Formats: sequence, C-alpha cells, structure tokens
Amino acid sequence: MAKQTTQTTLDNFARRHSQKIQTLKTQAVVEWIVLDIQPFKVVEGEAFRKMILELDPYYVIPTRNTVKGIIKKAFEKRRTSIKEFVKNISGKISFTTDIWSSLKTEGFLGITIHYVDENWILKHFTLDIFRFKGSHTGQAIADEIYKIIVDFGLETKAMAITTDNGSNMVASTNILKEKLSLDNFVHCRCVAHILNLIVATGLEILKTPIKKLRKLITVIRKSTKVLEELENLFVIEEKQFLRPILDCKTRWNSTYQMINRACFLKEYIQMALVRSPNLSSYFPEENEWELYKDLDEFLEQFYDATTTLSSQTYPTIAHSRIILLAIKKDLETSRGDESLLKDAINAMKTKYNEYYKKLESSSHISAFLDPRYKRYCFSEMQDNEIISPIQKLLEKQLPVTSIVPKKTSSFLQRLKVQTTNSLPIVDNEINKYWNATDADESVKPLEWWKTHSSEYPNLAKLARDYLSIQASSVPCEQLFSIAGQVLCKSRNRLTGESVRACICLRSWILENIN
Repeated sequence: MAKQTTQTTLDNFARRHSQKIQTLKTQAVVEWIVLDIQPFKVVEGEAFRKMILELDPYYVIPTRNTVKGIIKKAFEKRRTSIKEFVKNISGKISFTTDIWSSLKTEGFLGITIHYVDENWILKHFTLDIFRFKGSHTGQAIADEIYKIIVDFGLETKAMAITTDNGSNMVASTNILKEKLSLDNFVHCRCVAHILNLIVATGLEILKTPIKKLRKLITVIRKSTKVLEELENLFVIEEKQFLRPILDCKTRWNSTYQMINRACFLKEYIQMALVRSPNLSSYFPEENEWELYKDLDEFLEQFYDATTTLSSQTYPTIAHSRIILLAIKKDLETSRGDESLLKDAINAMKTKYNEYYKKLESSSHISAFLDPRYKRYCFSEMQDNEIISPIQKLLEKQLPVTSIVPKKTSSFLQRLKVQTTNSLPIVDNEINKYWNATDADESVKPLEWWKTHSSEYPNLAKLARDYLSIQASSVPCEQLFSIAGQVLCKSRNRLTGESVRACICLRSWILENIN
C-alpha cells in the first residue's frame, strides 16, 4: 500500500501543471482568500489540502507566506494601475474618511472615493486604508489625507469630503482645504451622524422609561422559560417567532428597534408572564407603554432616513436636505402640552437648529442640481439667493459650453468667437433649468442629467461633480466593518500592510477597478 501511495505521489509530481496554469489557479485561490476574507493559513489546513487534492491532484498548493507575498505584489501592481485610472476620470471626485481602532487598539485611517463616470453611473471604491500612528489631531489627519491625494495625483480633482462631526475631523477638513488651495472644496458633515446626535438628545430626556424597558427585555432574554412561552404563543397562531431585541446603548437605532419590537410583542409578553409572576414587576405601566408607542412612531422617520442615506449607489446629498426639512417640519408640529414626548422633542429641536445651518450651505449646489427636489429644497429663500451661488460658480469656470450654433462661414465664426459673451448663456441655462417643472420623484437624477446634458451642458458638468458628494460617512463605516473581519481575533497578527493590501484589493476586485 505504501509503495502504491509513493507511486501516486511521483506520478502527480511528474504530471504537474504548466507554470501558466499553476499561476492562474493560484491567483484564483488568492482571490477567494481576499474576497471571502479567509486567513492566509487556510491553505495549510489539512481539510483544505485534502479537498484540493481531490479536485485537482496536479495542483501545488501555495504556503501561507507565498499567499501573503502574492497579495502584496498584486496590491502594489493594481495600486499603480489605479493611480492612472483615477487621473482619467472625467469629472471631479468626492471622498469620505474616518478613523477606526482595531482589537489591538491600532488606529487605521480609511478613505473612500466617489465619482460619476462617463455613463452617468455613481461609482465608489476604497482608495486607501492604512495604520495611523500618533495623536489623531486635525493637523495629523489633514497631512495624511493630503499625502494620499497627492500620491494619486488628485489635487485638482478633489471636490468634497464627508466626515463625522468630531472636532478633529472638522479641523482637518479646514486645513485640507488650505493645503489644496481649492475655493470650492466642500466639507459635508455626515447627516447620519447628525441624526444620531439629534435622536440621542431626545432619548437622554427619556432615559428613565427606556431603562425600564431595557431591564424587562434583559430579564426576558435571560429566561428560557419565558422565551419558550413566547415562542409557543407564536406557534399557536402559526406565525414566525420574533425574539425580543436588546439594544446597544451607544446606537440609537438599536434602541428604536428594541422599542419597536417590544410594542409589537406587548400582549404576547403579558400572556407569557402570567406563568412567571415573579417577573411581572418588571412590566412597565400602561402610560409608559403609551410613551413607547408614541416614541416608536416618532423615531421611525429617523430610522428610515439613516437607512436611506447609507446608500452608495445613487446620489443622497440632495435627498438628505429633503429629509432634514421634513424632519424640521415634524419637530415644529404642535403636539399639545399633554404630549408625552414634548420635552424630548424640544431638546431635539434645539440640537437640530444647531446643525442645520452648517449643512444648508454645504448642500446648496447639490440640492439645486437634483431635478426632483430643486423647488422643495429652498422654500424659505428668494430666487436670487438660490441662483446666485450657481451663477458665481459657473462664471469662475468660464469658458463655458454653449449650445452648438448653426453652421456659419469660417470668417463670420472668427468674429463670433471674439464678440460672444458667455454670461448670458449661463444665465439663460440656469433660469431655464430653474423654471422647468421638477422631475418626478421616481426619476433617477443621474439618468435625468444624462438625457438632458445637451440641453443644459454647463449645469450638467456641475451635476456630474456635485452629485457624487456623499451625505454620510457610512461608506467608511462599512469599510471598517470589513476591516474588523479581516483583523479579527483569529487574524490579529496581521501587519498593517497586510490589512491594507487585503481590504484595498477586495474593494478593487469587487468594483472591477483596473
């Protein structure tokens, strides 16, 4: 038997794949490791090697060090290609950025890039993520971001950056703007983060009844008996069991989910507690349940808004303004002195007013360029106030594109070039667009601009640039979610460079960026 096994091994060695096929198969294995966030050591696992041997006995499985080396080389090679790729993007580019700490409390700074391509499709990918050592001051953050922008040759293409509302992030964007020497560079504060601050302010006012509900849910989730009673009630009604949700105190949306689920389960919980009278003391009073119900209905709009603004596949900056204006209207709606949420809503209104003015100016141009919302976004402004920033911006960017004239003789054309004033063209185009009927809400703004780019050529250029701006820094949060999987407990020995290579490569492969 031993002799037969040895002979089989020798046969396999003699019939190995050619170098070209071996390389292609190894690339496939490496891509699987990167995309599925597998540890490098998976290639040395006994079960993995046995499986590969069964699938292809002539393939030579690489070692973990070989895999690591291939990933680093692939990262460097593709990064060089991406430097050329981003330089050839026709319009401007927007960024999101944030800082994350790993399980080993190592700081990482991430940057995502967003742009509208030649087909009017909003694209995005991870530009970079790297170890960020030292104090996270505004100056240090700005220096690192500027270094990356210069490294990719994007100094003149940088349009905007979206960050959270941390004082160091706000300071860094001001410094970055000075470094780039770009008058029109936009800093957009993360709207999702602002919504979080607004809601957190209201929940702080209501912390006592929320704490009581949290205690009830904690007790239920720890009681196997009560959970089984709840599940049985669902079985009787032939419904899928919905388990009570316990929130994370630092994430208001999970508190909303806890309240929402608790309101739905109220009657089921009452019935389940009949057989556990010792737990009945944790059940809130009826007036408290009324408060939970009101709060559930009130917070739903904030929850939906945060979800909507988390998208990276369509423009959200103008939509964020619509959301904020609708929320403002709701906050200002009188609910009477008897409202259980009166104090919480008053506190939220104050916090809202603190931030809205900061968001209003940064989203002005983007909101104007969304054909669905342009009339709704400026309800409290005069036409000249609305149009003036657009006029000034286009005048700075002269020469502008004019509508193609009828064919004339070359002699007359020379005189027209000398005497034509572009400003009336700009004014006429802006006024025509402003006075046109708003597009239907179901219309996709980028598709609208693709269709109307010849009708409004100068505004179309602005739309390509400004509609790439992200309303939230969620893209970076999602990037760090991936980073947490890459640098998990079983992979906490990965170096910063390996983490960088794996995460960037994964994004570039998934988004098909070559």
